[in-house]
Amino acid sequence: MKNLLRKLFAFLAITIISFNINISAAGSKQSKEEKIAQQAAVKKSVESGRFIIKLDRIYFRRGGIADLRPRANYIILDRGNAIINTAYVGRQFDIRPIMGINMIGKASVSDKQNQSAKGKYVIKMKVNNGTQTLDVTLRICSNGSCDASISGLMIDNITYSGQLVPVKGEIVAPPPSGLLI
Repeated sequence: MKNLLRKLFAFLAITIISFNINISAAGSKQSKEEKIAQQAAVKKSVESGRFIIKLDRIYFRRGGIADLRPRANYIILDRGNAIINTAYVGRQFDIRPIMGINMIGKASVSDKQNQSAKGKYVIKMKVNNGTQTLDVTLRICSNGSCDASISGLMIDNITYSGQLVPVKGEIVAPPPSGLLI
């Protein structure tokens, strides 16, 4: 009787282990396919110049980090049109206090580097709305994570991190507004 129970237990253990191995192999295969699809979508959106970067963290110049709400802090680039809406904390060179960056303008890409060996894209552009110009540098990884640096005449250099979201369909830009609130 003991021998029969041991054989039954061994059979059940082997069956469970083999079932778990098959499930984990299928899961890793699926996640690899999802990663490849995500990398292709990021590459396509960067090359076409149509994407949204949802900013979720701001890095202070003298150290420190603050979390942001991605729905309220973003950079949109759509074939030469740019919308920047984000919080700002740092030195300012204006009489009025600057609490955020809110700019709609034309983006002129001065340098676009594809570092395919590292899986990175570096985009340097100037966003101009007629009265002000911001220098924006985007460092985008192939998985969609992104770092953005923004500097201008009235603000100091500030760094953000976030996630790139590829755009599907058409973007409708709101009417032009001022630079800073």
